[in-house]
Amino acid sequence: MSTQVELPIAAPAAGAPDAPAAGVSRAEWLRLARWARWLSWASLAYMAVEGGGALAAGLVAGSVALVGFGIDSVIEGFASLVIVWRFTGARLHSEHAEQRAQRLVAIQFFVLAPYITVQAIRDLAGGQHPDPSWVGIGLAISSIALMPALGIAKQRIGQRMGSVATQGEGAQNLLCAYMAGALLVGLAGNALFGLWWLDPAAALAIAALAIREGTEAWRGESCCIPSAATDADADHCCTPSAVERPTADCCAPASSSEPLPIAQCHLDVAGLRDQADRYRRLGASATQIERRDRALTATFGDELDEHLLDQTIAVESDCCSFFDFDYEPFDRRLSITVQQPDQRPALDAIHHALTGRDVSAAATRPA
Repeated sequence: MSTQVELPIAAPAAGAPDAPAAGVSRAEWLRLARWARWLSWASLAYMAVEGGGALAAGLVAGSVALVGFGIDSVIEGFASLVIVWRFTGARLHSEHAEQRAQRLVAIQFFVLAPYITVQAIRDLAGGQHPDPSWVGIGLAISSIALMPALGIAKQRIGQRMGSVATQGEGAQNLLCAYMAGALLVGLAGNALFGLWWLDPAAALAIAALAIREGTEAWRGESCCIPSAATDADADHCCTPSAVERPTADCCAPASSSEPLPIAQCHLDVAGLRDQADRYRRLGASATQIERRDRALTATFGDELDEHLLDQTIAVESDCCSFFDFDYEPFDRRLSITVQQPDQRPALDAIHHALTGRDVSAAATRPA
């Protein structure tokens, strides 16, 4: 007979250096998330125009700095798309997906930097004179005017939310403005005074900033999400006592035979009971629940309460960041995965909370 595992709501997530400001409720956090998403959409639209224009103008003028600036704009547009994806639906609670996306962005910067460096050194050594580009100058001026406003707004929202990812995207926008400044110096110096060497010199500055952006993206950490249980618990996730304990020690059992350390959870008995009730109500609307190895998949019917689903995921993510939640609204399918074998009992516990039954590691049962 299987051993029942306690409901997997354990200690707060670790690793976020910037805690959300005290008093940030879940409703406020969700409002800020919407603002972060819309600001990222605005950035994405602008970066599409800026990147396409800079690449075209750079290729026509033979300007390595302008081409590098255009490629950087494409990368930053991708970073904005990541933030949009991260704050859409249940994916905003996916810690592992965000980390993978951050590192993908970082790799693109690391590829960009040596390309620009080699081209710039080749132009300097060969004495290649780029043609003046007034289109490039216009793009650089517009970026200097717009990017600081977007960057500061995102950093303020990210700090309020405790979202390192949003603050990081804001920092990228500010760096874009610095890159635009270096680009403007190079293009204007060449166009007005014939100082052709300023263009590859500006390209080298852009390459250095790209390495910095890539390093910061690679080191990026996920944010903490306020609990939906009570506003008083909202800022507990990122308290100093929480970040001192690594997630694996807080949320995962030492072995698959040991219970989860419920004593470290910040929810009281009533909070645990409320979360168990949320799972039970979700289970009542499920048409199929599948449990396999390190994954649990639940498909819901038309009567699914998506607000209840969001609330349940938020409370769980607040405590156990090792869960990776992915919800497909079109299919009404929720997938929950873990990375380590000793975290599988947590999935068994969620299955038990949804169905009221114990389950073997590879079972598919209709709800």
